[in-house]
Amino acid sequence: MDYPEDGVQTITFPWLAIMGGMIGLAFLTLQVDPLLQGFYRIPEEWFHPAINGAVLIWVAVLAFIDLRRYRRQLTRQREDVQRLRNRVREIWDSKKQLQRKAHTYSGHADKLKRFISDKLLDYIEYDEKFLHFKSIAAEVRHNGVISFDKVQTALQQAERAAQAEESMLDRESMEAALASMRYLWDLLDLSTADNLALHIGNLLCECEEHYYQQVLSNETNGNPYAVAYPPQRAALRALAQVSPEPLPALEEEGDYRHADNQWFVDLDPVHELLGNENHLVLLLENLLKNAQFFSRKRGYSSPFAPVALTLYEQQGHACLRVYNRGPHLRDEDRQNLFQLGFSTRRVQEHHGRGLGLYFVNEIVKGYEGQIAVRNISTPETQYTVRIQLENGEIITERVDVELQDDKPQCRLPGAEWDRSLEWTFAAPLVSLEVTTTGGDSRERTQRVDGIESRGKQQFFDPGQPERPRWRFTYQPKRNACSLSFEPLDISGVEFEVRLPTAQHRLESSELDGIEEFDAEVERLDAHFKAHAQDLG
Repeated sequence: MDYPEDGVQTITFPWLAIMGGMIGLAFLTLQVDPLLQGFYRIPEEWFHPAINGAVLIWVAVLAFIDLRRYRRQLTRQREDVQRLRNRVREIWDSKKQLQRKAHTYSGHADKLKRFISDKLLDYIEYDEKFLHFKSIAAEVRHNGVISFDKVQTALQQAERAAQAEESMLDRESMEAALASMRYLWDLLDLSTADNLALHIGNLLCECEEHYYQQVLSNETNGNPYAVAYPPQRAALRALAQVSPEPLPALEEEGDYRHADNQWFVDLDPVHELLGNENHLVLLLENLLKNAQFFSRKRGYSSPFAPVALTLYEQQGHACLRVYNRGPHLRDEDRQNLFQLGFSTRRVQEHHGRGLGLYFVNEIVKGYEGQIAVRNISTPETQYTVRIQLENGEIITERVDVELQDDKPQCRLPGAEWDRSLEWTFAAPLVSLEVTTTGGDSRERTQRVDGIESRGKQQFFDPGQPERPRWRFTYQPKRNACSLSFEPLDISGVEFEVRLPTAQHRLESSELDGIEEFDAEVERLDAHFKAHAQDLG
């Protein structure tokens, strides 16, 4: 029997057993009362003993059916009652849980309201601080102009006085002080600008106009200020500001090379750049400070200079590269690297303010240049080492280099991997050549020069002096000479900045003008030809 899912099974009245019992009772009454038998004229066959047994069995079957149905209905009723009790209990528990959640969420809502109100107050306070900072910046800028003019005038007077023979003033110190004040003013001027890139771009437009006039008139002293400068000089000034030790000065115009335990510097003379020299000094100063910080990380020491600065010209652009040994830049930090306030210096003792790389990117955008950053990895490759001894013996060895646990390991064919390889010879070393045969190389051969007969000597890869891939250590002795080969770990980060030179800007502008002029001539020619055809 079907019953509602949410209802309780009812127990029906035992109609079958009652009706069967009444019929059986009436039949028995007819059998014991002759008057009723005569009145109803019941046939004699009904009173046969077999009929009596059948009636009793029939009544018993009806009673059994009703009893069985009663038991089933009672069982279902109990199950329904238990199910309803469980549902009531679940509803009660759910209600209690909802009450607890309501209390919890109400507490969270109160906390969220307090948090939002606190943040709103912080943002309101931040806006007020920002407006206050802008007003302070404007006032500092105004007072800075006045103070700068006074200090600059005093320094210029002192510089002119230092030129006199009887003066005891140091002319170089006066020039250095004046240059420092100008750099300080340019930094203040750039920091208080509303848009750094636009500020530099406007300055470049002014310098470009004066530069073109200078080129057309062949005059160099007619400009109110210097409109172009050599990037090599700016790079040396930036190095001087971040280097703890004084660097050798540029004696004459030409290539500048310097290498020590801190710096590798390779600066080629390139065409001049337009704009303010101090802007490029600020750009390089931030990149070099950043390189210094990460090159001092624990576990990244190197036998070569950990920071390298190179300058060269390529396709009308001054290319500056700053490399440092250190941890790789994480992929998740790349998109935020040049954002204001983002810093990769996340250590307890030092946390960056997120200004340096932001300034770098804005200066590059103002110059309409490009900046790229890439991780440098130690290559897995193969070298062929050719060793020539004084007795005429020539030894050729193949050396395999592979990274294991991010550290370079080397071995001879069939030998085990090791940090370095060592050879011992009876005769002194005369020449040493290394050919790169593995990886993406094109069998470049590097010859090691300057081998001496006495003293311990070290020779680094001359093919990549800014980040050498290998090092030889040679120890000549009377009875035996030792030579060891060691692959170097050069993993680090390199920033590359490309800025268009003044000459490139001039040539590209002239080319654009010629192309526009030719296009205009072709357009007019087509117009007149069409007009002539209409007249014809």
